[in-house]
Amino acid sequence: MHLIGLLALLGAGIGGGYALLNRSTDPMTGITPLSTEEYLESSTALSGNTYKIEGTVDDRLDNWRAADGRLFSVQVSEAGSYMPVWVPAGMETNIQRGQRYVFKVRVLETGVLEVLELFKA
Repeated sequence: MHLIGLLALLGAGIGGGYALLNRSTDPMTGITPLSTEEYLESSTALSGNTYKIEGTVDDRLDNWRAADGRLFSVQVSEAGSYMPVWVPAGMETNIQRGQRYVFKVRVLETGVLEVLELFKA
């Protein structure tokens, strides 16, 4: 009886330790998700605020000077809308079409979303 109890306790400890060490955490916990509807309705009213968006890179917009950064259209998960996401020149990252990312963004006065951080989803 003691052996069964000891094995059960050992199994629970190993399982709990494994779950604790291998848990996935959202690196952007605590950041408010950007509402697509609010953004499309009045992006300039949100200027200066920081949000989180998740989406798939659709295309690079070519009329943006590379020295100033890169401008992408991102299809957000919510409602399939597209948003302009600007990656500043100082960010060393290889962004490709069709890849999913989680972005921490700040809404600029122009309504463009400036990327502050990004993680591949």
